[in-house]
Amino acid sequence: MKIAEPSNWKTAPLPERQTAITLDRSFTAEEINLIRQGLIPQEMEDKWFIYWRDNALHFHRSWTGNCIYVVQFAAEGEGCRMVSAAVNRDPEQYKETNDEHDRQMISYLIDVLLLRRPSAFPSSDASPPMQSLQKWSQVGRAMLGQHPDNPQE
Repeated sequence: MKIAEPSNWKTAPLPERQTAITLDRSFTAEEINLIRQGLIPQEMEDKWFIYWRDNALHFHRSWTGNCIYVVQFAAEGEGCRMVSAAVNRDPEQYKETNDEHDRQMISYLIDVLLLRRPSAFPSSDASPPMQSLQKWSQVGRAMLGQHPDNPQE
């Protein structure tokens, strides 16, 4: 599996309009090794380009290259802990404004896209059709169990 590098995809920097949120989630050494590999989109249905640089995980939307999250990590024993994130708040690039939703979405994206494990989708909409649409918008074919690096999974 190829490790994602910033040069693998078009990227735009995090805009000036941003906010900082605190995070508090630990990962084992094994999990951090998977997280550091990042994710390079392979198809249109892969919604994110994710890479690790300078103890931070950078999340860019694959179609636009817009940076949505830059998640900071700190060493913790053999593993790492997520401690904070800079979050895009430019309404032309990202419509979300709820910090708690972003906290949950960051964990969800890490679980589903990088750690490849099931996770509850963060949505306040109880309607199954709307949740499916939101999930497709966020993780594309990964919601069907098709990981961008291994489409046969």
